[in-house]
Amino acid sequence: MLGFNRPLLAFACVVFFLGSTAVLGDGGLMITLSNDSSVSLLVTAYDQSTQPAQPLVSDREIYGNASMTVSIVAGRQGRGHLSWTAVTVDRDMRKCGQDDNPHLNDGDTVNVHADGDCHR
Repeated sequence: MLGFNRPLLAFACVVFFLGSTAVLGDGGLMITLSNDSSVSLLVTAYDQSTQPAQPLVSDREIYGNASMTVSIVAGRQGRGHLSWTAVTVDRDMRKCGQDDNPHLNDGDTVNVHADGDCHR
């Protein structure tokens, strides 16, 4: 009769858990959206690593020189892809901005701003 080997079972469980985490991911990459201006912005951001792209925030107000953190999915290379648009809260002095940020790593900061003309 084969004996029960606890250390071997424990090792097998650890290997299975770590392998599952590597394959399934740990929930994503944490990315900071930073308003690098002094005015409040309404920000919309999309996780472009998913098909179709998933909205992360929609018209979320970020005060001047403030930031917020979002979680995005890591692609095959372990990097994320985020796009954003921003518009000033002040409707009298309306400015807009947008950008596409591929190749993001966990902990990266993406600066958002609205310093261009709005084309709507």
